[in-house]
Formats: sequence, C-alpha cells, structure tokens
Amino acid sequence: MRNERIALARLDGEKLIVIRQAAGDAFTDLSESLVKRSPAMERGTIFANVRTELLKTLAVYTGRDPSSIGVDDVASLHTHFDRWFRQLAARRRVFVPCVISPWAAPRFSIGPAIFVHVDEAARSEFYPPAGDVLGRDGFDRMLGLMRDNRANWLACVSVEGCEHERAEEIGALAADLAIVALQLSIPLAWGTRTMGRLDARRGAAERRTLSESDGYYNAGWSKREAGVSIGTGTLTDILQKTAPTIAAAGRCVVSFATGQFRLPDLERAWCDAAYWLHEALVEAIDAIAMAKLETALEVLLRAENASGSQARMEAILATFYGLNPDDTVTSETATTAKQFARGIVGDRSRILHGTWSTLNTRLALSRSGMEEFAIAVIRRAALELAIYADTTAPKDDIGAFLTWVKARSEPTTP
Repeated sequence: MRNERIALARLDGEKLIVIRQAAGDAFTDLSESLVKRSPAMERGTIFANVRTELLKTLAVYTGRDPSSIGVDDVASLHTHFDRWFRQLAARRRVFVPCVISPWAAPRFSIGPAIFVHVDEAARSEFYPPAGDVLGRDGFDRMLGLMRDNRANWLACVSVEGCEHERAEEIGALAADLAIVALQLSIPLAWGTRTMGRLDARRGAAERRTLSESDGYYNAGWSKREAGVSIGTGTLTDILQKTAPTIAAAGRCVVSFATGQFRLPDLERAWCDAAYWLHEALVEAIDAIAMAKLETALEVLLRAENASGSQARMEAILATFYGLNPDDTVTSETATTAKQFARGIVGDRSRILHGTWSTLNTRLALSRSGMEEFAIAVIRRAALELAIYADTTAPKDDIGAFLTWVKARSEPTTP
C-alpha cells in the first residue's frame, strides 16, 4: 500500500476501492465532519467504524465526474449516516469482570453499575434464559475466567445510545469509575489500591521476591490481592456509612454512561480526574504515580498551562482547605500553601520533561501524602458537585464552581 501510495483500501466484491495518500487528509476531514455534526454519533461510535462505512458509501461515486457531485449528494450522505447510526445505537448492558474483594457480599450499585458476586451471577436476572445456548456459553466462559483469576465481582453496566464496540468501551470505563467511588470511600490500607477491571493493569494478587548475595538467597512474600482486608459483612457496612460519597460519584458515572450530563464540562472533568487517580493508585513507580496524581488535579480544574497549574493548585487549597498562599499547610510544617502548590507542579514538570530521572528520583513530596490529598480533593469535589448541580441555574464553569464552594465553606457574619 505504501508503494502504491494508498492510504486506505476496501474490497467491494471483485473490486478494490482505495483512497490514495493525496486524498487521505481530505477523507479524514470528511469523516470527522460527519461525526462532529452529530454529538450522539461522536459519543456513540468508534471512529474507525465511521471511516469504514464512509469508504463503503463513497464506492458509488467511483467514476463520477467530480463536478457532478453537489449539495444533494452531501445531504444524501448525511441522511445515510443518520440512518446508519440509528440502526446501530441501542441501550446495552455490558458485563465487566472486576477485582474488588475476595469475600462474598450482597449485590450493590454505584451509578449505572450493579456489582454481583461471582457465585450469585449465574442465579441472577442477568444470566441468559435456558433457550439461549450461545448466550449461556459466553456467560459461563466469562464466569470460569473470573474464578480462575480470583475476580469475584461482575459489574453489569447500562450504557445508552452506542453501537456495541463503543458500548463495551464505555461500559468498561464506567466500571472503573464506579470502582473509584470505592477507592474514595475505603482506606488504601484495606487493599483498594489494586481494585479494578480484571483486564486492567493491576499486577498479580501476590508478590514474591528473590535475591542472592555471596551464595545466600533472600526470599520475600507479600499479598497484594484487592480488598483482602474487607472481611465478610464489612463491605455492606462501608457502603452504608459512605453513602453520600457513593451516590455523588455514582451520579457522575451515570452521566458518563448515558451521555446525559447535567453539567458537561464539570462532570467530564471529574470523570477524567477520577480515572487519572485510579491509574495513579495502581502505578508501581512512585515518580510516574506522582505525575498522574498531579494530572488528576489539573484535569479536575481544567488547567491549561504551567502557570495555570500552580494557580489551580492554590485555588484547590483556598477553596477546599481555606488556605491563603502564605498560610502554612499544617501546624507541623513551615511549608506554605504557595510552596506546596509549586512543589506539586514542579515535581510533575521535572519528571515529564526529563529534568529528573523517572526511574531514579527522590521526590520532594511523599507519594502517600499526595495520594491522600488527591483522594480528599476528588471526593470533596464529587460531594460539592452533587449539591451544586441542584442549585438554581448553576454555571458549567470551574471558576464559578470553585467560587460557589468557597462561599459555602466560609462562615457567615452574624
């Protein structure tokens, strides 16, 4: 294809329909314009599938005089894609194997995700009916995979208005975001760090080390299984005691899964931040984890440049903790809020730009402290956002949201 200067090709019966490299950019621009004219299609399709359908559709124009193609052809193309997407888009239920805790517990819901224990799944309403042989075979194979890998929870996620590949993608991400609600509610020491989808990057359930020096071997072992400290009955108790956090985070996940946002910019920013936090917690290398944690806070506040990053960090401290730039962060330290914010942004910048070695860096801030800080901010943001969304005519803007939160936190003058 490179030798023939072909950018894209598709078999159509005995013919080969091609887009040459000279037309490649134009074809991509046309594909993007078709997607962008329909927010529902932009959300509900895989872009590669749009390109494939477009190439198939354009096959009827081969051999046509370009000057004969006009406005009516464009309208026909738009109509075709509107019809094509309507035929594919549907409400779907996506099943996602998850690693949360090895212990059985009653089912629970977070936003659009219903979590059922592996032992309940085959008896639940989600299990295919007796006549659906292929459905049962697929479900049984998934349950077998879960048992083999100690993934004891199945997330059943409702996704609106998507073709099946995009629905599976959104369902998997929604399951991750729902699990973040647990990570915001349960201490990391209880094994929440490695909670996630079965097919996500989380490492093995246990860690073994072995080293040798002068003929002597040193062997070590530690358990890394998610939620191992959450005993029988504890999960239900935690969900009840942290219900406001679970509900607030779950509402953002509902918006993500359905595409029906109350405040699109703010809720999307929260979901992005939650996912960065999720990735940071499971990260093995401290330097990369710190960069991801700082990124989580940046995307939450929609920072756009380095100077904006520090200003946003100072805004977090002022809004959620009532700290002015020159106030000390705690009574046990001389570090001011401004210095703390500069340290967070500076560490990330040095790591990502190679000033500090990613694999050999001694960070100014502790990872555990930064994790606690990010978790507290993202949890508080979810709780405040749930209240803010129900106020009269809330503005979908991070500045307006922070101003509102700060005003709520300040004591009123009698």
